Amino acid sequence: MSDKLTCFYHPNRETRVSCGRCDRPLCPDCVRHGATGVRCKECVSLSPAERGLASQQQIRTALAAALGAAVLGGLVFGLLNWVNVVSGLMLGFGVGLAAFHASGRHRDMSVQALSGGSALVGILLAAVVSSFGMTGAGGELGRVLVNVSFSQFVLPSVAAIAGAMVRFLL
Repeated sequence: MSDKLTCFYHPNRETRVSCGRCDRPLCPDCVRHGATGVRCKECVSLSPAERGLASQQQIRTALAAALGAAVLGGLVFGLLNWVNVVSGLMLGFGVGLAAFHASGRHRDMSVQALSGGSALVGILLAAVVSSFGMTGAGGELGRVLVNVSFSQFVLPSVAAIAGAMVRFLL
């Protein structure tokens, strides 16, 4: 025997659909499509803060913190000539941590995305700084960028993005 659900707003209508946020059963007339799926009219009208999303100011603060951590970490790892998968993971986790705390501890997708992008900037900076050391301080920027090898950038980049995302899983 199956439990028959009736619409929260129209008790005379059976349904198998419910709000993805509050689990209210909804008939086809009451379904609202939100950015993340089916919602009832109350849940779709909630402000971003009420839905647990970061505000624009929190996102800007998180971006500033993430870029700051990425640049600092990228410079340190580049000067130490330590650009590999482990340093990428460490850099990404640190960038994710900075963004997480600067955003007011939001796990919003926008904060995660800017963390991953900032970590990518940081590891690229580390690879370029490390390559400057290999080509000499007087080397041209074009020659330095050409000397950034696959293993020195691509694998650490993937690790940096993964490290930033791992921070949001904990």
